[in-house]
Amino acid sequence: MRANFFKLSCLLTIGIFILSACNMPGGNTAVETTPTDPATQTAAVTATIDLAATQTREAELLPTDTPTVTPTETQISTVTATATPEPPMAKVVRESNCRIGPGGVYTLVATYQVGQILEVAAKDLGGGYWFVKNPEKPEEQCYLLGQNITITGDTDALPKFTPQPSPTAAPYFEVSFKKFDTCKGEDYALFTVNNTGSVPFRSFYIRVTDQKVNKSVEQVLNAFDLLVGCVLAKNIAPLDVGGSDYVTSPPFPWSVRGHKLQAVIQLCTDKSLKGTCVIQSLLVEE
Repeated sequence: MRANFFKLSCLLTIGIFILSACNMPGGNTAVETTPTDPATQTAAVTATIDLAATQTREAELLPTDTPTVTPTETQISTVTATATPEPPMAKVVRESNCRIGPGGVYTLVATYQVGQILEVAAKDLGGGYWFVKNPEKPEEQCYLLGQNITITGDTDALPKFTPQPSPTAAPYFEVSFKKFDTCKGEDYALFTVNNTGSVPFRSFYIRVTDQKVNKSVEQVLNAFDLLVGCVLAKNIAPLDVGGSDYVTSPPFPWSVRGHKLQAVIQLCTDKSLKGTCVIQSLLVEE
């Protein structure tokens, strides 16, 4: 009986001891772990890499000790305006016809009086003429005899025009008063003639009338000589196409200085006023 009671007591004691040990602090505690999702692990790694890359870019964007660039002075070139040169001008010193070609056989464009100012457009390759603009119609241009105008301005840069062919093969000339000269105490008149036609001239007739005293002198010659005083300075025969030569009056037995003179000049294609003849007239006022 006593032996059974002892066994029961021992079993109770062991049971109490076991229960007390289970409730003691510091005992083994079972930790429940939750398995980790592989996708979550990849996202965490990616986030870590992105954060590192962002920090690297931010570091690159931070200002560095870059030396300050001082702007250099810009050299501004000064352009000096060049004045446009004035075109050469022609002043009419004797009444003159202006034609579409260099000669009387060409169509007349205008007649310009003494003092008229014209812009010069070109030179004539034939010589003796200038190509000018009609001031009333600038698009209209014509030829003026050079001896009837004075030129001002630089003409070196002007173009040179070859005149158009003559509309007809015909004799023609233009004449202008040059000066009075003296031989043996008597005055005579010297004229310049330009062959603007298409055939040579071989003789001329001249008559000069003093309108104040109503007296005249006249002569016929087969040469277009240049006289200086009483000296034959140049013998010219015939007066060729495009040529510029001279016609002289006989000496005046009276004083003509300051008088108004009427000159009539006739040039012919053959000697002794034969062949085809052309007549021009002009007033002479000294």
